[in-house]
Amino acid sequence: MKSNSITRLSLEGVSKTFGTNTVLEDVGFVLEGGQITGLVGENGAGKSTLIRTLSGAIEPTAGEITIDGAPLPRSAKAVIDAGISVIYQELTDIPDMSLLENVLLGNLESRAGVKSRAANRRRAQAGLERVGLGGIDLGTPIRDLTIAQRQLAEIARCLVRDARVLILDEPTSSLPEADVETLLNVVTALRAEGIAILYVTHHLDELFRISDRLVVLRDGRKVAEGETSDFDEKSLVRAMLAKDLEQAYPYRARAVGSIVLQVDDLVAAGSNGNSIVARAGEVVGLVGLAGAGRTELMRAISGANNVSSGSISINDEAVRTGSLARASRAGILYAPEDRKRDGLVLDGSIESNLVYGDYRGVSRWGFLDFRALARNARDVAKRYQVRMSSTAQAVGELSGGNQQKVVVARISERDPSVALFDDPTRGVDVGAKAGIYERIFDLAERGTAVLVCSSDTDEVLAVADRIYVLVSGSIVAEISRDDFEREHILHLSAGGNAMSGNAMNGTLPL
Repeated sequence: MKSNSITRLSLEGVSKTFGTNTVLEDVGFVLEGGQITGLVGENGAGKSTLIRTLSGAIEPTAGEITIDGAPLPRSAKAVIDAGISVIYQELTDIPDMSLLENVLLGNLESRAGVKSRAANRRRAQAGLERVGLGGIDLGTPIRDLTIAQRQLAEIARCLVRDARVLILDEPTSSLPEADVETLLNVVTALRAEGIAILYVTHHLDELFRISDRLVVLRDGRKVAEGETSDFDEKSLVRAMLAKDLEQAYPYRARAVGSIVLQVDDLVAAGSNGNSIVARAGEVVGLVGLAGAGRTELMRAISGANNVSSGSISINDEAVRTGSLARASRAGILYAPEDRKRDGLVLDGSIESNLVYGDYRGVSRWGFLDFRALARNARDVAKRYQVRMSSTAQAVGELSGGNQQKVVVARISERDPSVALFDDPTRGVDVGAKAGIYERIFDLAERGTAVLVCSSDTDEVLAVADRIYVLVSGSIVAEISRDDFEREHILHLSAGGNAMSGNAMNGTLPL
């Protein structure tokens, strides 16, 4: 179903200013049908603003955007009608509706006010077949599909609208590793159909695999552009950050002390009688496929989830389970997987988000000291390199990487006995990842026992001193850093058997 003519979306001198803050300045490049253009840059480089400009959500302050020579329309609906669709990082489907209804959302065909059932089913089926979902019953509630399938259904919705330009914003950030391959194959197949694709991601390996061209933004300006083959990872990172980044995860060896956290036979939703320990100064990783129970174990330890049985102790002192407040008082702090839903109050200021739950140092006699609150936020934001317009700015207005820095700062500044970080670098760029792990290592060096899990197994292996491997809610292996072997760990994560004679209370022979 290749287009008869090549679509051309052109940007010339595009700028966007909010008040006195210039977010985009003189940006120009071209998207052409049959090509995948990768857009990269640090969090705060201007990528999200550029996407919103192309989608019709906001108007540029200056410059021109055209599609096939015609000016880009000035409303989101008109932009869609012109053939440009955006698939956002966060799902935009309606869980209570069926697959068919979601694919044809706002686009049902009707005659004289009566829906054309057969025609609508044919259109939805055709779109789903193009993304590999043709075998799923159209009446299936969208909530019953996997995240990967729901993401593909959103692409199908765009195809049914006859999209000629697809903009994909971090499309694999929420996907388990096994599903990334499927999505990348769909994207490359759409390129072969003649669709122009703008692919925005922090996963540089994906760009080198599927993109034809790369555009690099830094501080709102285009600083590099060219064929993907003209770049390697080092030169791309240098263009993004204006400096070399020798190591995305700057592992630092450190002294490890006595046991701080001891978890024995913990039974909770998604945790089947697990036992772990973490020592002062140690970074312990939880590894497993999606649904293995990494997040569930962390939430049970943190008090976010109820515990059916088992025990948790900090420095040999028992902790009553099932309460975030009690866990916090015992020295256990948790950075949740979904920072927007569980980790931040998006409408709240940066100042407020940094002190939620602990107002020591910014209050007197039970009243907030607003000068101290602002001073604390300025000091912390400077140390953690949070990009912002002011400390009174709503945290929801920050880029994803800067939001995550606020979450990490709130935990690190309190010097917890145990810190739990669930997917701490999800959706952040390579430079922000390095900064976040620098802070996590700083925390460990101060004697905190740190637990880390991530949807990226390689990331955990890069930073951890020791890991636990989980399958279906149960720990199946414990491995020390000297014995990390990626392929074997992935084999165990997928439910493969460990070698005979392994002891769960020691290191697995590899």
